[in-house]
Amino acid sequence: MVLLCIPCLALLIYFLIASIFFPKYRRYVREGWRCFTDKIRGKKCAVSFDNRMRMAFSAWLTEHRMVRLGRWFSSERNFNWFLIIATVVSTLLTLYLFVLFIHFQINPPCAVGDVCSIDM
Repeated sequence: MVLLCIPCLALLIYFLIASIFFPKYRRYVREGWRCFTDKIRGKKCAVSFDNRMRMAFSAWLTEHRMVRLGRWFSSERNFNWFLIIATVVSTLLTLYLFVLFIHFQINPPCAVGDVCSIDM
């Protein structure tokens, strides 16, 4: 049951970030949150936000001459798996970058006050 929540959660996070820079996406945040909470409670998603976004994305790809990719994303199974994999990969990448940040905060490459150059 939790796997059904991941596509809505991934879309919700995407639209939260996008709504910071593009105000036209702010209306999708409320729908995405409603869909996510419905799926967490075990209800059928009343808004069907992930299906709506899947069809909109598939139509956008088709309009931009990417018909085969649009057809592939029109399958609910393919779209959900893509969102799950993209969310896991981005989470792992974010965790790795956070660990690197902490490592450089603890052991900086240059001592404080020294002139330091990084050779590439």
